[in-house]
Amino acid sequence: MKRLLTAITLLLAFTAAWADSPLTSTHFADAYSENEMVQMAGGLQGTISTTLLNYLADEHAPVDLRLAVVNKLGWDFEGTSIGAQLGEYLKGRYNVKNEKKLVKKLDARTLAVYAYAKAMSDYFNVTGASELGHEAVKKNKDNSFSVAMISSLIDAQVYMDSDWSMVYKVVANVLNDGSLHLDMRQEAIDNIMEYINLYSEY
Repeated sequence: MKRLLTAITLLLAFTAAWADSPLTSTHFADAYSENEMVQMAGGLQGTISTTLLNYLADEHAPVDLRLAVVNKLGWDFEGTSIGAQLGEYLKGRYNVKNEKKLVKKLDARTLAVYAYAKAMSDYFNVTGASELGHEAVKKNKDNSFSVAMISSLIDAQVYMDSDWSMVYKVVANVLNDGSLHLDMRQEAIDNIMEYINLYSEY
């Protein structure tokens, strides 16, 4: 009985640690609450509307707003939905059969949106999403702050399992990079850093 209680305690602690994490505790969509698409994403469950999928895939739509929509859609505990639905939609839109070909087709901003959606869909396993985020940063020729920031948040999630000092460092490096074009609202940045700063002591 004692072993069972210990196992349950450890499981709850592990779950709580992941539930309180860079991806699940940064609700920066609140900074865009007046936006119609963000409002549409609120409380949505199951199938994502074609309208929202089209918006997430629209390379001309502001990247910070598209990321806010993904943030509002939220994370899926069972590892399905947002990333899978957007991935299939993008493959159909660009007429490709696999993710490798899709990555080549997507612009930096849309790739960052897809990476974030994939990470939010399965935040227990974000290695693949992190790699997509890095590819988005490589393509980020016009130095979008939003692209770099969302990639760093995914990386911070990776470090949650190994090095808490890096949770802060990877995000702070983006925040302090003066070469980036600031295309995210300050309120959204403040929301992100309010959580990330908790790891500065490490």
